[in-house]
Amino acid sequence: MTFRAVRYKMERMNRAQIAIYTLGCKVNQQESASLARELGRMGFALVPPGSPADAYVINSCTVTRAADSRTRQRIRQARAHAPGAIIAVIGCYPQVAAEELARMDEVDLVVTSEEKERTAEILAAALTKRGRGADLVRSGEAIPGALGGRTRAYVKIEDGCDRNCAYCVIPLARGRVRSRLPEEVIRDVELLLENGYKELVVTGINMALYGRDLGMKDGLYSLLERLCAIGGRADESGFREYRLRLGSLEPTVIDAEAVSRIACLPRICPQFHLSLQSGCGRILRAMGRPYAPQDYHAILRALRGTDPRFAVTTDVIVGFPGETEEDFEESHAFVEQAEFARVHVFRYSRRPGTAAASMPDQVPAASAAERCRRMTATAKRSMSGYLEGCIGQVRRTLLFGPDKSGRGILGVTDTGIDVCVPLAMLPMPGAGAANAFVDLMLERNIFAASSGFPASSE
Repeated sequence: MTFRAVRYKMERMNRAQIAIYTLGCKVNQQESASLARELGRMGFALVPPGSPADAYVINSCTVTRAADSRTRQRIRQARAHAPGAIIAVIGCYPQVAAEELARMDEVDLVVTSEEKERTAEILAAALTKRGRGADLVRSGEAIPGALGGRTRAYVKIEDGCDRNCAYCVIPLARGRVRSRLPEEVIRDVELLLENGYKELVVTGINMALYGRDLGMKDGLYSLLERLCAIGGRADESGFREYRLRLGSLEPTVIDAEAVSRIACLPRICPQFHLSLQSGCGRILRAMGRPYAPQDYHAILRALRGTDPRFAVTTDVIVGFPGETEEDFEESHAFVEQAEFARVHVFRYSRRPGTAAASMPDQVPAASAAERCRRMTATAKRSMSGYLEGCIGQVRRTLLFGPDKSGRGILGVTDTGIDVCVPLAMLPMPGAGAANAFVDLMLERNIFAASSGFPASSE
């Protein structure tokens, strides 16, 4: 080995190592992935969370008090892993709890929303001051939102929300809607396709509002229509297959006709996340959500008219101020009948600065906990029922690669079901299994544990 090669190897070994903890939503995941790519291009070594590192970035969430607690816990864990490391906090929590973060001795850097795009630069400057810089020059074009491997990536199309629901602190943390220009989004998608990604997860804080700040009419639909028409780089057959999976859509903005039009676009996965929050009309009005349960039912009917097993996932809050037992039962009955593929159940979390924080008739913690338990049990039955109804169907499935045992291939269906396929079930066992599409007949034994389907009792 030459002296030059030895010096280069030593420089690589000595370059600063950075770990990124990500909490919260898909937008945070996208932002962490983009930050990791940028730091990698600048020459820093990215290491898994929990590993020894020179710097830890905590990409925080503040949607509930529990999320705040997890953020603080991650900060303390990072400091415990490396007492001399730089601890940087980004994401939503700094926007609503700056004073609390300032009191934490463990925190070295707080990056505000205004500085977010400069996170890599700010972190690099702090590391350089400590003599822990990068050893590689910046080169090439960053792949936006790319995850590990060459299978899935996130594409962020907007940030912020203008809705101001009574319980939600996110508009305070993220600000008003700021849409990316369509040409910027299209450029990102083209780059991802050229690099071999086959499933792109389109994300935003309130995607249904995309384009309104740009004066676009029917902004989300028109953008998705253009993304579906890109086509990608042709393979040997003259066609490159890819698909778009959407993040959360808001029924406060979008109605049955709009979701049906989007669902009918080519390449759009038949899986939407539509936040219900409550199946009780009175509570929806108190929350400031301008739709009724029957409006949500109309959306479900429209989507299932395009595909009977269209997967609809949702969020439900229990224990909102003023929620009576009768209100809860109305919401509970809605969830029982809706056949959701997945339900995320949350106990109402009182957030300073929101309208609901000062509302009368706050629900006692014990009552809210009991309602949460009952709703969660129903959510699990709903998920199992949805998966049971999918058995025997053939779904287009994207395979990621081998599982840890090497005996199966992990993947996800177009409807968002996680699967682990035994090698013998593949059309050509072991051939082209990574980053490949296959038509897969769903059976009980291939649902992955993460799908939520109960393990066989046999």
